[in-house]
Amino acid sequence: MAQTSTPLPKLQLTIAILIQAAEALSATVIFPFVPQFVRDTGITGGDERKTGYWAGVLESVFFVAEFLSVYSWGRASDRFGRRPVLLLDPLGLAFALIGFGWSKNFGSLVVFRCAQGVFNGNIGVVKTVMAEIADSSNLAQIMALIPMAWSSGSTLGPIIGGLLSNPEERWPDSFGKLQILRENPYLLPCATVGLLSLSFFLLGLVALKESSPMILARRKREIIRISASTDPTLTTNLVADTPTGTYGAITVTDVSTESDEAAPLVDEELPTMRELLVPRLVVPLLNYGFFCFSQTAFQVLFPLMYSTSIENGGLGFSPYQIGVTRGIWGITNTFCQLFVVARIIRRFGAKRIYIFAFANFTICIGAYPLLNFLARRANKVDSIVWTIVIVQLISNLAISMAYSSAQLYIVNSSPRSSALSSTNSLAQMVSTVVRALAPFIASALFALSLEWNLAGGYLVYILLLAVVAAGICCSLLLSSDPKSNHPPA
Repeated sequence: MAQTSTPLPKLQLTIAILIQAAEALSATVIFPFVPQFVRDTGITGGDERKTGYWAGVLESVFFVAEFLSVYSWGRASDRFGRRPVLLLDPLGLAFALIGFGWSKNFGSLVVFRCAQGVFNGNIGVVKTVMAEIADSSNLAQIMALIPMAWSSGSTLGPIIGGLLSNPEERWPDSFGKLQILRENPYLLPCATVGLLSLSFFLLGLVALKESSPMILARRKREIIRISASTDPTLTTNLVADTPTGTYGAITVTDVSTESDEAAPLVDEELPTMRELLVPRLVVPLLNYGFFCFSQTAFQVLFPLMYSTSIENGGLGFSPYQIGVTRGIWGITNTFCQLFVVARIIRRFGAKRIYIFAFANFTICIGAYPLLNFLARRANKVDSIVWTIVIVQLISNLAISMAYSSAQLYIVNSSPRSSALSSTNSLAQMVSTVVRALAPFIASALFALSLEWNLAGGYLVYILLLAVVAAGICCSLLLSSDPKSNHPPA
């Protein structure tokens, strides 16, 4: 008999998705204008070909800062609870984004970009919360919503960045009249995302509930202890009235009134790194690393290649065109994540979908040199170039399915229930370290390939395709089906 899916906790899930979307918003809002913002600081010395070096540094420091903070955020959530840790994310991002848009020199851009990375370091905690409010009947459905948070944020982010940058030129009779926006042409999009992050913080402050089984267990024991100390006759009634709750596959109802050691609610001992790094988890983490590197390299090259002039290896798109193109893709991707991905994974299995989705990087990255070749031949972006752009974006839709599949493997590879937060934090560390390397490597190779005309200016794409080939080989090591180590709920 097919298992009936448990209804989703819609409000808690919505808050978690919005907080996670804040990461995508803050990461991608700068994509349409960051090449020009870097040039405006004067760091390139007027040489357009050097933009890739410095834009790559700016992208990499975001993920370096996130990598250095992610495991600490995970440990803090185990000790102090998920709720307070999660609320710090959108609050800190609001101020960091405004500071970024207000910056005048490259040094301050780096500082505020680092701050954004630090406050995004608790994204692993968001994924833990989403797994804790799920059970085996709806886990695939909830995991499919994780990339939706990114895709919705990465949809809105470039749209905001592309439409609201340079308001003096776009809206000379309204926003363009404000002196602060004339002096800071990229403050408006950054401040807009900052205000959205602040609104996510306020919503979470009012409605977000604690989901950590360990914290909930401690609270129940403390209530019982206090009640027993004031009136021992209340203890039995209190235990009887305590509602049953499950988070993931962890039941939090067995409360001992005799001692803290008897019948503990959960195993509160934090896992060691040796316990986490077993083959069952290492293989999914390795695949996750290949995916994050390839995805980040592709995304970083998108605004660089699209904004660079045709004669210098790009397409010569404006920030507005880049923002609209990314936005249309993002809207379509959000729809697919909501209604299609979970069903496809259940139908064909996580391994098959991951391999198929990851293989689409060959099309997405391989399209870059083809786009420039065709644009050079036509000396413009004609209908043939636009056709390849559409094919590239469709292949990028398929890539998003790899994220959901990878998350299923990671969540179900946790050695035990109480290790879920540490497992997600470890996965986030893998993600952030490769996302820190990928922007600098991809953008620096892009600049080097153009500056030294390496392989006709296309060496960066050749090397990235080699990485994708290695990732496809690694995907074959995944188990046929990710099965949870956790006992059934």
